[in-house]
Parts: sequence; structure tokens; C-alpha cells
Amino acid sequence: SSGINAEYGGGSMEAAMKTFEEAKACITEVKPEYFSNTCMLTFIKKDNSMYKACPSSDCNKKVVQESETEYRCEKCNRSYPNFEYRLMVNVKLADATGVEWVTVFQENAEKILGKTSSELGQLKETDEEAFERAMDEPTFGKFTVKIRGKIDTWNDESRVRLSAVHVEQPDTVKECDRLFKEIESFA
Repeated sequence: SSGINAEYGGGSMEAAMKTFEEAKACITEVKPEYFSNTCMLTFIKKDNSMYKACPSSDCNKKVVQESETEYRCEKCNRSYPNFEYRLMVNVKLADATGVEWVTVFQENAEKILGKTSSELGQLKETDEEAFERAMDEPTFGKFTVKIRGKIDTWNDESRVRLSAVHVEQPDTVKECDRLFKEIESFA
């Protein structure tokens, strides 16, 4: 493990660059592991990638459609005349050591997809083929992703769950500098 910190200004991307293999070896049940990885997006699961959410600014819960013009949020205990589309996309990301499923939420999913959730929701409602194309477009694109890895236990079964905390286009110059430093550290 190189343990070299990514140098991407602002605190948002500050996490050690690790391969999926290195990061998974560090994840324990005690605390989550944060790491960055420059990887390729190989697949986007389109099923259940969007949901109708509460329009209240401090709530992201799914709403239940009660009528043609009424949506109920159980958390807020209120009905609304509208909803907001929210993204919760499962993607396969690959690096040299493997392929992992990573969950990507709203803002980061919008960065990957290059469209807002409301634009995607409109496409889904009006032009299913255009929606499919929009969801496929980022496939095989390269991204630098800060990932939170943690172990979840359900029904006495533990598994590693990875979710994207921050996504951006890779800075090729910084990525090359980082790799050169990593190579030099082996000399």
C-alpha cells in the first residue's frame, strides 16, 4: 500500500489512494474506511436508480403517491402536490485489482451522469430510449472517486458496502505525478 494522500484541493478528496484490493483489506467492523481510487465505470444498474422523494429541503425520503396530484411523506407526516426525483445508483467500478459495486447518491450521481435527477426523471417519463442512452453514456468513463467502505451485517451475514462520497473527473497531471512518486517509493 502506497499510503500517498491524494492532492486534490479542498478537503473533499483527501483520502489515501488505494486499490479496491488494498482498501477492502483495511475495512473493519469497528469503523468505516475512506479511500480514493481512480477507476473506470463499467456498468450502471438502471433498475431502481431513481425514486420519487419528499420535496422538503431537509428530507430525502421516498414518497407514496396517494392520488394523481398528491404525494405523502411518512417521515414528514405531510402530503405534497409534487415530489422530487432522487438518484441512488449502483455502479460497477473497476481498477487493476478488481471490480466493485458502489452506491452513488444524488449529487455525485448527477456528476457521473452529466444530468440532473429532474432531467433524468423527465426523460424516464417521456422518452425511455433517451433515458436508457443517458444512463449508458458514462460507461467506460474514468473517474476519481472518494469511497466510504464499511461492513454491514444483516441476518448474521457480513458484507462490505461501498458508497461514493465524492466524484470528479481525474486530473491526469496530478494522477501521473502521484503514480511517479509511488513508483519512486519502490526504488
